[in-house]
Amino acid sequence: MIRGVDTVIRIGWVLVAGGAIGVATAGGTVGFIWILSFCYTHLLGSGDNHSGLRSGLAGLLLFAIPVIGGLLVGGLRARLPRGNIQGPADVVESVQTFRGEMPLSVGVRSITASLVGLGVGASAGQYGPLVHLGATVGSAISRFMGSGAWVGSTGIACGVAAAISTAFTAPIAGVLFAHEVVLRHFSLRAFAPVTVSAIVGYIIAGPILDQQPLLAMSASTVGHVTDYVLFIALGLASAVLAVVFMRLMLWTEHRSFDLPVPSILKPALAGVPVGLCLIWLPEVTGIGISTMHSTLEGNVFGMGDLIIILIAKLVLTAVCVGFGLASGVFTPALVIGLLFGALVGEGLAMVLESGHSGLGIFAVCGAVAVASPVIGAPLSAILIVFELTRNYELTTAAMLSVVFANLVSYRIFGRSWFDVQLLNRGVDVSRGRDYLLLQTQLAEELMDAPLVTVCDSNTLVEVLAQMDVYDRNLAWVVDDQHVLTGTLGYEAIRLLVIDQPDSTAWPVSQVTVPLSVVLFPETNLASAMEQIVDHSQDWLAVVESDEHREFLGVVSRSRIVTTYRSTLNRIREEEQATA
Repeated sequence: MIRGVDTVIRIGWVLVAGGAIGVATAGGTVGFIWILSFCYTHLLGSGDNHSGLRSGLAGLLLFAIPVIGGLLVGGLRARLPRGNIQGPADVVESVQTFRGEMPLSVGVRSITASLVGLGVGASAGQYGPLVHLGATVGSAISRFMGSGAWVGSTGIACGVAAAISTAFTAPIAGVLFAHEVVLRHFSLRAFAPVTVSAIVGYIIAGPILDQQPLLAMSASTVGHVTDYVLFIALGLASAVLAVVFMRLMLWTEHRSFDLPVPSILKPALAGVPVGLCLIWLPEVTGIGISTMHSTLEGNVFGMGDLIIILIAKLVLTAVCVGFGLASGVFTPALVIGLLFGALVGEGLAMVLESGHSGLGIFAVCGAVAVASPVIGAPLSAILIVFELTRNYELTTAAMLSVVFANLVSYRIFGRSWFDVQLLNRGVDVSRGRDYLLLQTQLAEELMDAPLVTVCDSNTLVEVLAQMDVYDRNLAWVVDDQHVLTGTLGYEAIRLLVIDQPDSTAWPVSQVTVPLSVVLFPETNLASAMEQIVDHSQDWLAVVESDEHREFLGVVSRSRIVTTYRSTLNRIREEEQATA
């Protein structure tokens, strides 16, 4: 009876926490969107697209705004970890390494930097910052409530689901995105509060956010069954475009890093092309939602316009992301894919007879086919299409494009944009969560003191005596400065003494075996495990550094195996827990 009551209390507690996170995240998301809308309307003009060429003082002001904003972003970035605006990659890292905590102070500064960058017209997305906002809120509330059944990763997932649900008005996609991208597993413990958070976000967003749906289009149907072959071809081509987009962002990041300019000024450099585009090509600035709506309306952009806007959007987004003016990539990927799909639809309309699917279907298929491999969330992308359009035929067409886009993209590029960002930090999520968790544990944490340590001036007989006392078959040899010089094995000494009886008086230095591999205190256990397996050793020495090899201790194979088993059990408990 007591156990049943306790279970009910714990379940109720996590559901309350999920609801609280949903309310707080939805409020923060709504505030973020309102502020951004205010900036576009009153600072840059009207919407995130500004028709008409600006000249004179107005043009000069438009040019100056993103440059000044870039300076502000640079100042905020300087106070952030790694000097970068936080985003989904940081959320994934926190959850996958069991750190499960997003510092509130870091979150506030990062979200502010994102708002400034986007507010001055940077070509980037709002959903990446909103994911980080939700994760920060979820982490803070879960720490505050402190339920025993509550873990930080679940709180973060709740916040992410609520942010996606609120911003897209798509609760199912929010739940799936939290599991697909952030948690990367399914558990009943996470599912219940995450779902509650997503629903709360959806309920709050409906009456408050009066915004046009992201994929606003008239009812569309697939023109002919043969068009499904075209959707497959579009998916294949979109995969190439997604890879080009990600490689272009990587290239600009590397160029920015190599540029001999203080990091604080680099976002301002990105503000220069943004300012020019605000004057001459406003369709590629900002989030790009207005550009998406204009494209879906049809008859707004010709093929030449679509090509120019597509190329300019690719380049400007890469510059903004690479130079740190903004960080979100989902919406730009949607815009780029939608422009490409519309371009394909326009081209098909010129060469095919009537009866084929309209421009809108190809545009939407292109949008999700490019965006899904970029963010690594094909299921979430498909669900977003369905929840926003309620069009089953369109969703089916999008599914085909997404499937083949992801197949080809991962074959060429190997991973999503978020995973690439993590890999550049030394965090390889493709190797599994167990490997990631071992990477977070260091050799110094599992280091033991060696039982048999001898000086290189000791004689072999003295070494044998110590081995007998401690019942060990291996001795670690150091010099008078406690610098590790090598090892001695019991069996090797025994055979030497049998062959040369007078060798018992030899100094250890004459027969010491140099070490082929050592660990350092900061060596992670994943690397240590690989070293032990590769060199078939039961013990590895830990030294201070490669330059100064002061002997600190040893790490055993059995200790690593025990830690690995504990890690697997921890993962299993999290994934299978129900409350």
